[in-house]
Amino acid sequence: MQRENLHIWLSYVSYPVTTAAYMEKALRRKYKVTTIGPQLPPQLIEAWDLQNLKLPILPQDITCGFEVDFTNALNELPKEIVPDFYLWVESVHGYFPKNIKALGVPTACYLIDTHVHHDLHLEWAKHFDYVFIAQLEYLNDFRQKANPNTFWLPLAADEEVHSKQSHIKKYDVGFVGSVNNEYHNRRAELLKKINTVHPVAYKRCFDKEMAEFFSQSKIVFNNAIKNDLNMRVFETLSIGSFLLTDKTVNTGQDEMFKDGEDLAVYEDEEILEKVSYYLEHEDEREKIAANGNRIVRAAHTYFHRTEEILDVVFGGKKDTKSPEEWRWLSEAETKTQVDVPAQVSKTPERSIIIPVIDMSPSSNFNIVTLLEDLKNIEGEVIVIFNSLEMYEKLKGHSRINEFAVMKHNVGVARAWNIGLDTARGKISFILNSDLHVGEEVFSKLQDFLEKNPDAAIAGVQGTYLNFPQLRIIKYFGKGDFDEPLLVDDVSGFLFAVKTEMFNSNVLHFDNQYTPCYTEEWDIALQAKAAGFKTYIVPAKDFEHKWGGSIGTLDKEIEYYDKKEFARNILIRNRKKFLEKWTNFAEFTNSPDLLVSYWVNKQEEKLEEAIANNDVTKAKTIITEILSEYPHHLRTYEVAAQLSFATGETESGLKYLEQIHSIDPDYKIDINKFSEIGVNKNQLVI
Repeated sequence: MQRENLHIWLSYVSYPVTTAAYMEKALRRKYKVTTIGPQLPPQLIEAWDLQNLKLPILPQDITCGFEVDFTNALNELPKEIVPDFYLWVESVHGYFPKNIKALGVPTACYLIDTHVHHDLHLEWAKHFDYVFIAQLEYLNDFRQKANPNTFWLPLAADEEVHSKQSHIKKYDVGFVGSVNNEYHNRRAELLKKINTVHPVAYKRCFDKEMAEFFSQSKIVFNNAIKNDLNMRVFETLSIGSFLLTDKTVNTGQDEMFKDGEDLAVYEDEEILEKVSYYLEHEDEREKIAANGNRIVRAAHTYFHRTEEILDVVFGGKKDTKSPEEWRWLSEAETKTQVDVPAQVSKTPERSIIIPVIDMSPSSNFNIVTLLEDLKNIEGEVIVIFNSLEMYEKLKGHSRINEFAVMKHNVGVARAWNIGLDTARGKISFILNSDLHVGEEVFSKLQDFLEKNPDAAIAGVQGTYLNFPQLRIIKYFGKGDFDEPLLVDDVSGFLFAVKTEMFNSNVLHFDNQYTPCYTEEWDIALQAKAAGFKTYIVPAKDFEHKWGGSIGTLDKEIEYYDKKEFARNILIRNRKKFLEKWTNFAEFTNSPDLLVSYWVNKQEEKLEEAIANNDVTKAKTIITEILSEYPHHLRTYEVAAQLSFATGETESGLKYLEQIHSIDPDYKIDINKFSEIGVNKNQLVI
C-alpha cells in the first residue's frame, strides 16, 4: 500500500489538550484518520483541575468504553473500516484496550509519562509491534525488558495552537502547570523563592489562552517533575517566549537546545540570579527566545513526530533520530536565518482556500479567472492542487501565496482541511475554482462572522434540511433573502469559517465523505453540536454555475487510484452521514440536533397566529410541521392545546394519544393546559 493512502486508527481518550489530539491534527494533514476511544469522564475535569478548559470534549469517530476487547469489538464493526495501522497514545490512566493484536495490522504505542509509570509502561509495551517513548532515559531499559522495537520520540508543539498571541509583556515571570501534589513540591518551592524578589504570575489555562499568557510573560518558568523533557519546553519555545528551565540528565535536552542560545537552564540554588539577569537584559533575552522559536518550528512539531513514526513503521527506517540528529535538522532548516533578527510578519486578516483539479470546462470561469479576480482583494491565497497537471500550469502564479500539491484528487474534505491547516487568517474563505467574485462578498461574510460570537460558518446560499429524510425543505439562492438567516447548511462553493474553530478541533471536515457530497451538511451539524450556528448572509457580488465542478450524477469521478459514478458516491455518503448523526444524537441524547431550523421559524409563526386568534393559519402551520417532522412532540402539544382552547376536545385527546405513542415519558406542560381551562383528569391517557 502507498503510504499516502494509509488508514490510521488513532486511539486515545478524547479531550482537546492531550498529546494525541495534537497528533491527530498532524496526521490528518496527509492521511485518513479514524479516532477510537472514550471521552474524558466528567469526574476527571475536577480531579485534574481542568475547570478552565474552555474547549468542548468531543466524541471520537468510534466511541468505546475504557474496557474494550478487540477480539469482540471487531465482530461489531464493518470490515471496510478496519485500519492499515493502529496507534495508541497514552492519555488517561485506565484506558488500555485488550487483545490489540487481534486487529491483524501493524500496531504502535506512544508512551509519554514513563518517568511516572515506568513498570506499567514496560508491561504495556509488550502488546505492540512498535513502541515509542517520550523519555530518552528509559530507552535501553525498554529494549532489554519489554520490546526490542522501542524508539525514542520526544514531545513537541502544535505550531498553530502554540504560537505568539501578543507582543505586549505584562508579567515578569509566568507559569502554567500543576503545583498541588507530591510530584510538585520542588516546583512550588522554587516558585515561592522567585516570588520573594520578582512577581510570579500563575494561571491555570490551556490552548490559545495559555499561548497568550506565555506570550505576555517576559520569562516562562519550567520545572520537570522527575528528570523528564516535558511538553512545556517545546510549547513555550514554539510560542516565541523566553524559557527558563531546569537541568535534566540523559533527556536529549542539552543536545537539542543550547543553554544561553535557545533557552536558559538554571540550577536551583542560582535561580534568583538567572531570573534577575534575564529580566535586566531584554535584548539578549528576546534574541534567545527568537532562536529557540526557530529551532522548535524547524524540527519539533507534531507533524515531524508523526512522520518519524511512519518512517519507522512503513518506511523501513531502522531507528528514530538521536538528540544530535534532531539538532542537526533544526539547524539545517534555520541556517539561513540564524544571524537575522526575528521579523514580525503581519498576520493576514483572511485566508482564501481554493481546491483545484482542472480548468472547469463546464463553466465560463476557472482558476485563472478567479486568481485574476483576487488580485485586488485582500487576503492570503492558498491553492490545493488536486492534480499534478494543474500544479505545473500555475506553480509560478504571483497571486498564490501558499499551495499544496496532491498527486491525485484527494477529495473535497481533505483539500479543505489541508487549506485550513495552512491558513493564518482569522477568517478562512473556501471557494470553488469556477467562481467569479468581488470584494463585497468577502467583506460581508467576514464582518458578519466577526460581529456574531455564536456564528461558526457563513455562506451566500444555504438550505433548510430535513435531516432524517435527507431532503431539502427550502433552498435560499442569490437574491432570495435580504437579511442574515440561520440555516441548516451553506452551499459549499463559497462560504467562510472562523479559522480558530478548526485550529482548536471544534470543527474538522470529515474525510470519510471522500471524494465529495454531504461535507457541508456534516460541518454544519458539527457546529450545532458544539453550540455554534451556521448562517447565510445576503451578498450578490459573485457568479457561479451549478454543476461546473462535478457535472451530472452520471459522471465518473476520479479520486486516488479509482473511479466511481457520482450517483453511487452520493448514495453511499448520505448513508454514512445519516448513520453518524443518528448515532450521535442518540448517544448524546440530543433529539433536536436533527431537527431543522425551519421548524423554529414555523414555531415562531405558529405562536404569532395563535396570539392573533388566527386558528385557520395555526392549523395550517401545524400540518406543515408534522408533514416534515411527524414525531415532533412540541408541535403535537401545541396542537392539543389549540384543540382544547377551541372546544375540539376529541381532537385534543387524539394529539395527546399521539404524544404518548411516540414517547410515553414525554412530560407535557400541565400549566399551559390549565391556563385554557383543561382539567388535569382530562390529560390522563
